[in-house]
Amino acid sequence: MRGAASPTERRRPALFRKDGLKMKGPQAQSARKLPNAWKVRSRFIALFTLPTFVLFAVFVLLPIVQGLYYSFFQWSGLSKDMQFIGFDNYVKLFHDPIAWRALGNDLKIALIRLAFTLILSLGTALILTRCRVPGNRFYRNVLFFPVMLSVVVICTIWMLLVNPSIGVVTRILSFFGIASPDAGWLGDYRTALYTTIPPAVWCSVGFYMIIFISAIESIPAELFESAKIDGVSHWSEMWDIVLPLLRPQINFCVIYVVISSMNGSYLFVKLLTDGGPNSSSQVLGTYMSLNGFNYHQFGYATAVAMLILAATLVLSTVLNRIFRSDAYEF
Repeated sequence: MRGAASPTERRRPALFRKDGLKMKGPQAQSARKLPNAWKVRSRFIALFTLPTFVLFAVFVLLPIVQGLYYSFFQWSGLSKDMQFIGFDNYVKLFHDPIAWRALGNDLKIALIRLAFTLILSLGTALILTRCRVPGNRFYRNVLFFPVMLSVVVICTIWMLLVNPSIGVVTRILSFFGIASPDAGWLGDYRTALYTTIPPAVWCSVGFYMIIFISAIESIPAELFESAKIDGVSHWSEMWDIVLPLLRPQINFCVIYVVISSMNGSYLFVKLLTDGGPNSSSQVLGTYMSLNGFNYHQFGYATAVAMLILAATLVLSTVLNRIFRSDAYEF
């Protein structure tokens, strides 16, 4: 005759499998441990996620909310006097031709920078991984080196290279019959904006190249060996094997280049042309700085900042849908 069940056993609810049979012994004990394990795991994840979320809220979300709040005021930024004007800053922004020109310049820089950065980084990654290049490691380090340089250093070097009198780039272009404008490449309204793009591309190619190299080297060698046995050409190998497996990395690079361009082109334009001549190379970042620190219109400057945020969100969402990729397994 079996003894009476202990109080602990009477409190435990019976556990059943999917087929309706009652769990007994070690199987029931493992099933009872699952909820407790999930609670421990959730607490562990929350413990390490909470500090990051707090930092994100303090340094990203809070400034966005503050900027949106200030955009509804007329404020010099130097006094405590703030006059609520509602949507007047946004109405002014909508009718401001310089703001729309700056937005157009931002889009031009983002698209041109995206095209050249993607082509050059992916091309160099394919050459350094799929071709036998002597000094492979050396070229990887050389191409990655500009990523570690300061933007100020990069812009200073670029200004010397395109100098109308002593610039190496100017002399090379003149050798091919391309004369420098009288005011220089950075001083002419037709070329100033486009002259700010090459240094931005140069300092970012190495970063994306490393990402593509890591992705390509993680592809199993058996896929390339099977392609060689089947007589697949190098072009077909790249188009049918490499590029489909690199779609997640390409998607990341596209989104990140556009976001960094919309928010980081300000540095290159500010240091190289300061938005001139005659606002021909003005971008939203420099226009925001001009209104905030030169004209002391911080309310209007924050409205321009909100336009930058909205344009970045729209662009990244559209590009994410265009370049959205499925997961490939191998």
